[in-house]
Amino acid sequence: MEQKLHRHGVRIALTSVFGAMLLATPLVADSGLANGIVMGKVFWFHFVMLLMAIGTIGTVWLGERISIPFALPDGLLLLFSGITLLTYDWQLNPEPEKLLFGAQLLVLWFLLRYFLTEYSSLKFFFLLVLMLTGLTEAVWGMQQLHGYSYSNHSLFRLTGSFFNPGPYSGYITVVLPVCLWATLRFQRLIHYFAWICVGAILIVLPAGMSRSAWMAAIVACGWVYWVERIGWEKTKAVCRRYRSATILFIMIVAILMGCAVVGIYELKQDSADGRLLMWKVTRKVIAEHPIMGIGLGGFPEAYAEMQGQYFETGAVSNKVKLVAGCPEYAFNEYLQIGLEQGIGGLIVFMLWLGSFVYYGIRNRQNGAVGGILALVVFAVSSYPLQLPAFWVVLVFLGAICVTEENISLISSQEGKRNYRTLSVKGVITILALGGIAITNGQKGQYDAYKRWGRMQIFYKNKSYGSVADDYVALHDRLKHKPEFLFEEAQCLNKTGQYAKAIQLLERAKLLSGDPMIRYMIAKNKQAIGNYREAEKELLHAIGILPERLYPYYLLAKLYAEPDFYQADKFQSAAKAVLTKEPKVQSTAVREMREEMERMLAHYH
Repeated sequence: MEQKLHRHGVRIALTSVFGAMLLATPLVADSGLANGIVMGKVFWFHFVMLLMAIGTIGTVWLGERISIPFALPDGLLLLFSGITLLTYDWQLNPEPEKLLFGAQLLVLWFLLRYFLTEYSSLKFFFLLVLMLTGLTEAVWGMQQLHGYSYSNHSLFRLTGSFFNPGPYSGYITVVLPVCLWATLRFQRLIHYFAWICVGAILIVLPAGMSRSAWMAAIVACGWVYWVERIGWEKTKAVCRRYRSATILFIMIVAILMGCAVVGIYELKQDSADGRLLMWKVTRKVIAEHPIMGIGLGGFPEAYAEMQGQYFETGAVSNKVKLVAGCPEYAFNEYLQIGLEQGIGGLIVFMLWLGSFVYYGIRNRQNGAVGGILALVVFAVSSYPLQLPAFWVVLVFLGAICVTEENISLISSQEGKRNYRTLSVKGVITILALGGIAITNGQKGQYDAYKRWGRMQIFYKNKSYGSVADDYVALHDRLKHKPEFLFEEAQCLNKTGQYAKAIQLLERAKLLSGDPMIRYMIAKNKQAIGNYREAEKELLHAIGILPERLYPYYLLAKLYAEPDFYQADKFQSAAKAVLTKEPKVQSTAVREMREEMERMLAHYH
């Protein structure tokens, strides 16, 4: 008996520690890495999953005889994973790191299903750790607002452990309904701790100015309070007894919600108009690729090209064009999934999320359901699933909702019971080995990002020649990152290797919608005397973002080349630089306009 308790203690301790470490992923960053705020979280996740996989292999055979019923969410997750692999552009290979991360999430899902089935008490423990991370983020945000801690963005004081207030606000919003649920469900110590978490989050949440997070908080917390304090039976009874008052109440709520939507829209109208444009253009791409989509990582380039085609129709006002950009994300996860994995992939993904809510309500995991609802609403107008922290939280909350209480194998046949036990443990062992193999697939990437981070110091100081060879040496490991390709191309450009720079930028253009890539292609083509191709590239870039001044500035300088001088076109481009309203007034805008005035005076 004592040995059995010891085995249980070891397994539950390891699972608790590794689970807590994984839930701490949002708090991790590594300033020594390039893009260390995101990549620090990714590498931390892989490291902890390696430890968890090793611990699982070492202890899985010490557990009880249990069965894990294969549930609908398990099948939907496997189906969505298959669709992602089927639609992926393996030749371009735009997101190899996301594929590895996704595969590791798949392993984590089934490991959690196994451990939560055997130790159902871990559900509350993991929710408690999640609440603690939310409290940590809230306190961190307060310190940033009062100047006691640095933010991760030069333009914003409040970022927490993220890179801007948007995802920060989204994360604490996901934690908020879990905390509210704990205040309503528990007493004494947990009750007071949960209220502290709720209070801290509510203090800092308005400062993030995230309308998406506010809406998600209202919906999720409203649902948690309703299900814990009111419920469906009381609601039906009240509606039947006070029908007229219920109708009036619904009308008032609808009016208030409409006013709130209008107010939120007017709070940041340009930002809202920009998102509406993104969604419209994204829907147009989906309409062209409804079945197979364009594959994981295909959004930026496809969006930019479709936006250019949309603007060519002339159906867009100059005001809308002014707020246009070339985003990395659709700011609506459902549209982005529909674009990348096709409508079939979107349906499977939404069924997967819906199954969490269904099983969570059935298993009375209302806190976890509240967190999922917050994430579901937040994802309508933001990009949480493009960041590793949100995926980790979603998998934990989903596994908590889906996994039922400990189900022992009940069979009159000892052999059959042993066979099923061996099968389950064998599958878990294989999954753990798969997790180790996936981590091994990241071998060398941490050092590559660390080296890239050091190289960026020289790059930002314009010491291009001193790091050009280092960029070339890292090319094969980081050629899926358009930022890396752009920096490598800049180094080649500054050392006179224009043709090689163009080759790199052409690949970067397939991975990103960043207009600077197209501008740099034009500058390199101009440098080798390929003026017609440079002109074509700039005109195409202007078609995508017609209200940007910089491409007109480059076009004017191109037309001023002695071997390509075209007076009328030069005058037109220079006039655009001087008269178009910039999105943001800056020193660079003033300097471009001063140079155009000098050039116009010279050619007159």
